[in-house]
Amino acid sequence: MQLLLLLVISAPLVLGYDAKYDQLDVDKILADDDTFSAYINCLLDKGPCSVEHSEDFKTIFPEVVATACEKCSDLQKANVRKSVKALQDRRPEDFKALRTKYDPKGDYEEKFLRFILGN
Repeated sequence: MQLLLLLVISAPLVLGYDAKYDQLDVDKILADDDTFSAYINCLLDKGPCSVEHSEDFKTIFPEVVATACEKCSDLQKANVRKSVKALQDRRPEDFKALRTKYDPKGDYEEKFLRFILGN
């Protein structure tokens, strides 16, 4: 019985990322260069993780890349796609640095790219 209770309590942690991330206004973040930079700098260890959920994102981003966002909700998938595309378009050097940091051997590149190009 205790094992069943533990499984029920921990299921959301295993099955997906917290719904609090669905509340972020990604369009607003992408429109504000300082905020967008703060998230990128956090992920790249170039600055503090002081913007909303940035420390969390730094922790889960390696898994998001490795699994092509398997645990993401539909909204989280859309937001990741939008953010990565904006990064590719607006800050290609930072995009390259993120790829190098979070997938140095290119193990996840093909699967993650298919995810980003999906809809």
